[in-house]
Amino acid sequence: MSGENKSKRRKRKIPSDSLSKPEAENFLSAQPETINSSEGIPSGKSETQSMETHAHHLHKAPGKKFWHYFFEFFMLFLAVFCGFLVENYREGKVEEHRANEFAKSLVQDFQNDLTAIKKHKKTASVYIALVDSMINLSQKQLEGRAAAQFSFYTRFMYWTQPIVWNRATFEQIKNSGSLRYFKNHELLKKLMKYDALINDIESEANNRFVRGNMLLNQINQIIEPAYHQRLSKYFLSDYDSVSKEAMESTYPLNPESLEGKRSEIRELLNMVVVQQRNLQRETENNWPKAEEMANELVNDLKKEYHLD
Repeated sequence: MSGENKSKRRKRKIPSDSLSKPEAENFLSAQPETINSSEGIPSGKSETQSMETHAHHLHKAPGKKFWHYFFEFFMLFLAVFCGFLVENYREGKVEEHRANEFAKSLVQDFQNDLTAIKKHKKTASVYIALVDSMINLSQKQLEGRAAAQFSFYTRFMYWTQPIVWNRATFEQIKNSGSLRYFKNHELLKKLMKYDALINDIESEANNRFVRGNMLLNQINQIIEPAYHQRLSKYFLSDYDSVSKEAMESTYPLNPESLEGKRSEIRELLNMVVVQQRNLQRETENNWPKAEEMANELVNDLKKEYHLD
């Protein structure tokens, strides 16, 4: 009981009136200090309000309104402009890289074209010479050895193989809208002219193919099937490598006379003369032009894009 009375007396508030002034001061100083949470520890809300108030007063700072907004506009403009420069630089590098890759591929294509032109010019010259030999031979009696030789030449008159151009890269450039990567306008003009020339050459090759199909009827009527089969292993592109002995070894022992087929021979010769004439024009005009332009493009591309 005595313990409980003591604790009650401790908890009982002592009125300040009953204390003298020195005692009251000592009593108050002994009390624990209390901290107002609203003053001592600022809450997040009061801090945000303080920042907003500070920013609000900053915008309304007297005498600085115009320069403040001008500075903000300038910084925004500078950020956008710098971003534009970086993006433009990046796109320029990407286009430069793509143009370089296209240039390498085009150089390879043109070099392959040059090889194809050279091979075709050689084969075309053989065809032209064989037509001359056939016309000269047709002036004789086509019997015996002459008939066999004429049939041998006839085997090669159906030659309609076109030049296989390497156009995949340039077609990809055109179809994908990548011509803009080539900043050199003179180089671009040459590429377009070369493409147009190839179109002309291919057009004539298609005509030669149509005329070649028209020759098949005469060829089939002139050459005996068994002899034609023996000649099938020879090709015009390899004609120069065929020796005279190898050619004569293919002749039949008893060649059929061709004198009774003069009408078919005349039709055949008239058509092969047209083939010869057009091939001669191609070998003297368009093909050399394509060869010259391909060489120029190879040199220009290597120089423009620093290729080895």
